Amino acid sequence: MLYLASLCCVLFTAEVKQPMRLFAPYQQAAKVAVGETFEVALVGNPSTGRYWSADGIPPGLEQVGQSKYEAMPHFDPLKVIPSGPRPGAPMLCVFTFRAKSASEGTISFRMAQESGFQTAEIKFVVPGK
Repeated sequence: MLYLASLCCVLFTAEVKQPMRLFAPYQQAAKVAVGETFEVALVGNPSTGRYWSADGIPPGLEQVGQSKYEAMPHFDPLKVIPSGPRPGAPMLCVFTFRAKSASEGTISFRMAQESGFQTAEIKFVVPGK
């Protein structure tokens, strides 16, 4: 019985497909199929009151839900395991997008700062069938 339960867990977890995650501005291009979702992660620090926004979402894409903040992985050089987020530490701002139709273009992001705006872009291609 335990073997059967373990096998079911393995089969179920094998079916879950995580969306592709791009880190802006380091990765600047994505190729996705119609109907697929992908994520764009930007480094931010919401504790400073500065938030990323998706300013330009071209036709053919839609944002799925609201952006969310996740703790960035921090590694303690004295330990092999990652440590948790520290107060005031940078975080990842993650946006999720779905390709609605064949298209290509650029998603623009911006964050207001005292010295102006910080910007980032991700180019994408959704080929036709």
